[in-house]
Amino acid sequence: MERIIESTVPGNFDGYRLDRYLAERFTYLSRSAWQREIGAGNISLNGSVVVNYHKRLKGGDFMSFTGRDIYEPEVDRDYALLYEDDDILAVNKPGNIPVHPSGRFFHNTLLMILQEDRGQSLFPVHRLDRETSGVILFAKNAETVSLLNRKSDSWEKIYLALVHGTVGEGPFMDNTPIGSDPRSHIQKRRAAYEGAPEEALTLFERISVFGKYSLVQATLRTGRQHQIRVHLLHQGYPIVGDKLYGLDERYYLEFIEKGYTPELLTKLGFPRSALHAWKLHFPHPRMGKIISVVAPLPRDMEEFIGGLEI
Repeated sequence: MERIIESTVPGNFDGYRLDRYLAERFTYLSRSAWQREIGAGNISLNGSVVVNYHKRLKGGDFMSFTGRDIYEPEVDRDYALLYEDDDILAVNKPGNIPVHPSGRFFHNTLLMILQEDRGQSLFPVHRLDRETSGVILFAKNAETVSLLNRKSDSWEKIYLALVHGTVGEGPFMDNTPIGSDPRSHIQKRRAAYEGAPEEALTLFERISVFGKYSLVQATLRTGRQHQIRVHLLHQGYPIVGDKLYGLDERYYLEFIEKGYTPELLTKLGFPRSALHAWKLHFPHPRMGKIISVVAPLPRDMEEFIGGLEI
């Protein structure tokens, strides 16, 4: 099956080499794999085929990728139904599946699998990163999506994260603003620092300590991109398995260059970012009451904790 993937180059990628841009924007292929796609004539820039992966880009360039017989990586399809009524469906998302079609993933996404299994159209109400497990909400019609989003400020989202380090007793918080990381070579990486443009507030509390690791509860009071991951790193407790905000950002660069190798897994210690959307409380748009949905700690995180020498 052939699919055409199109992208307009954002201004912050101006001057990037074509292969580096593709590897950082579309991480489902490594940089070397994108070089092969370019050499095979599968990339067009502003309407013309490009075979030189050293080509420098300009902001506003229009790029298309002819994905011939695109191979979709296998995903964890073992989702569980947590809540359902006439308007809403809540699912426990596994930790290795995208929510909706993006990049290389189309059929192997939670949205497409749910729609196929249930024989009905569904609409994602919010997002979780591909590696994040836990509660994800879908609406059964577009009107319900709109009604839910109008009250999204009153939602309460509570997460669990396995982190490096021994977190002290008692609650703590981080209200440091978030923005693009000015010290990183990775365009998508964000950081918490004074003067950053986006106000952010996350409340934390230690649940348990397991030697040099801790299980932490994180409650969002704002909804910035990568907020929990950024604030935990800022507090000195990076999430286990996180390539972008973990112990060393070079792990992410290694992933971009070579893909997910056994050597990289050994360095990370866990095959995904150990972040789980644990609880979601939201006002039902028609029933007029608060709905609470809970997703138990996933098996992979339980097994990691169980395997620790405490």
